[in-house]
Amino acid sequence: MARLFLRCMYRNKMFERTFCSQNASNDPPVFRPEKVLVVSKMSRYEFEKHKQPYLSEDELRRRLAARGSNYEGLMKRHKIHTRNLESVTEALRSHGVEVKVVQKHEYTPEKVNWADVIMSAGGDGTFLMAASHILTRKKPLIGVNTDPSRSEGFLCLPKEFSGKFSRALDRLLAGKFRWRWRNRIRITLEGYQVSLIDPVDLDDLELGAQDHLGPHRDYRYQSESDDERLLNPSERPLDATETTVLPIRALNEIFIGETRASRTSYYELSVDGRRWEKQKSSGLTVCTGTGSSSWSLHINQLTYQSTREILRIVNEETNSRVSVDSDVITRVADRVMRRYNNSLMFDAREPKMTYTVRDPIINGVFSVKNPRGFAKRITVRSRCWDACLAVDGGFSFQFNDGAMASLEILPEDALRTVILD
Repeated sequence: MARLFLRCMYRNKMFERTFCSQNASNDPPVFRPEKVLVVSKMSRYEFEKHKQPYLSEDELRRRLAARGSNYEGLMKRHKIHTRNLESVTEALRSHGVEVKVVQKHEYTPEKVNWADVIMSAGGDGTFLMAASHILTRKKPLIGVNTDPSRSEGFLCLPKEFSGKFSRALDRLLAGKFRWRWRNRIRITLEGYQVSLIDPVDLDDLELGAQDHLGPHRDYRYQSESDDERLLNPSERPLDATETTVLPIRALNEIFIGETRASRTSYYELSVDGRRWEKQKSSGLTVCTGTGSSSWSLHINQLTYQSTREILRIVNEETNSRVSVDSDVITRVADRVMRRYNNSLMFDAREPKMTYTVRDPIINGVFSVKNPRGFAKRITVRSRCWDACLAVDGGFSFQFNDGAMASLEILPEDALRTVILD
């Protein structure tokens, strides 16, 4: 499914319906969609049914119980999601808006083209998935958190509108909102036949549609519509180096590294055009301002425990007479921790990225000058054998020895979202 979707994205030019104000930013925004595509998450109950369609409801209940899961709990969450999804569709249709509801595997370029607005019904994961295939600044994405007690929904409308979307819609139609732009990362691949690299849909992997033991095996030569893909490795042109821009944008982050976490990732890194540095690590993450409060923050943040231990060492090295257990140190540790962690995050509108080298290997051969930092442009050349370039945890592209990825943020790739007044 992922290969068919992205192949269409390469071939089809996105057309845009102009329904929102394109005037100066100080003009009041206008929201008058005629067609809305709602991208719904797959609930855990639906996921289990999809994986095991041959089980009756009673058999599914027993199977889940054997795994320590609760059937009634799954059904309760599913009904909450369904009820809140219906509140979205009913509110839109009551205002004469044509609505279509799809799940991920029905989310095609044709349906993206059809809609004036894309809405996600789920959590942040559903929002990220919906955003990845919107390649125009003119098509807004609005997220509704359909299970606010179980999902933070940082990218969605406030939780107060989860079951009362009609109130949010009234504000949108009345122009009581602002456009919120979120920068995204464009990925350009260069190397041997990179245009023939098809992605692995990581949701398909969970559903068992692809073999988890070899997610990046060479699917490139299985297309019945492209003779070049049917070539044997010995018949492929040796000089087939090319450059291609992936038809997908990263709103949160990109991970580059070996597909198996226990393996060391080997690659070369250049930041903002500076000299190449050979590195070995547990992989590299690159994120936007939107993603700076997510995985990147959790990788780099200081804990209160670590901060106190650092201050204790500072006390010993400086012969300070302040007790580590005193209220003064407790308050200082809290302020230091918060200040450092806040410095790791930045606004979604800023045209920069932050990168992190995870668990860098530093010895007599390899070194990492700056294990983290900010950048305008990042280039990575793979020296791995079974590596991936994963986008927002949804799609994974093969990224093996010799392949090179250039990551950058361009104004035309920004995603249009909303903030209610």
